[in-house]
Amino acid sequence: MRNRIIIILVFSLLSSGLWAQSAAVSPSRVYFNAEPGQTQSRRITVTNNSETSQVFTVSFADFSSPGQDGKTELQDPADNPQSATQWLSASPSLLELAPGESRDVEIVMQVPNVREANRVIWATALVRLARERTDPPGMADNALGFGIMHTFQFVIHIFQTPPSVTHRDARIISFTDAGKNEEGLRQIRLHVENTGEAIIDVAAYLEITNMRTGQTSRERARAFTTLPGHSRVIHFSLPANMAAGNYSILGVVDYGDRDAVIAAELELRID
Repeated sequence: MRNRIIIILVFSLLSSGLWAQSAAVSPSRVYFNAEPGQTQSRRITVTNNSETSQVFTVSFADFSSPGQDGKTELQDPADNPQSATQWLSASPSLLELAPGESRDVEIVMQVPNVREANRVIWATALVRLARERTDPPGMADNALGFGIMHTFQFVIHIFQTPPSVTHRDARIISFTDAGKNEEGLRQIRLHVENTGEAIIDVAAYLEITNMRTGQTSRERARAFTTLPGHSRVIHFSLPANMAAGNYSILGVVDYGDRDAVIAAELELRID
């Protein structure tokens, strides 16, 4: 039995990798800004990059982003008070594409005219590549009583923000020296919380100033999205060639417009 299980697991992983290379879906995020009582539509494009015809299905699921690393976890709508799945539909929701063919799928958001519609909600569109159930090659017919359904799932994040929701705000919870990582690079840990009512798209970066020479450099911006009431932790690696000395490290968080910028400062010694 152990040998059979190992064969199935390996075959499944190889199949998933193959399907990942044989299809594409874009964009990875879809934004709506519908008023209560309004219907809006957006388009995603599904492409079959394989050499055979493929069948795709489109469905919807809710998600949460627990913890501080921004990872998505699918969840039951009953567990998400800001679920958008009940207001979403796809046309078509089932499509067969010839080799090399691309087709648009219309994602429709129908927002009811109710009080609950005056808030940010979110969901995911799940585009699944599916094939008929088959048995792994080289296994006898009586090896197991079932075959394997080859599938690969693409996840598109969907956000709906009514025009009335305009309050964007954020705070830096902590900005600290996190020591060295496995590569020996000094790490700076930045923890940002979304304290507003709207989704914020954040660009965070470091400004590094040598306190003896006054020379300043900037570490490239890290971009991420944070839901209301959620927070993210971002780690920056300082350059490996920094000269010994005292530095002022400024962590800058830009979350939307000219006035939506916050910062924190850390003094650090490099030996």
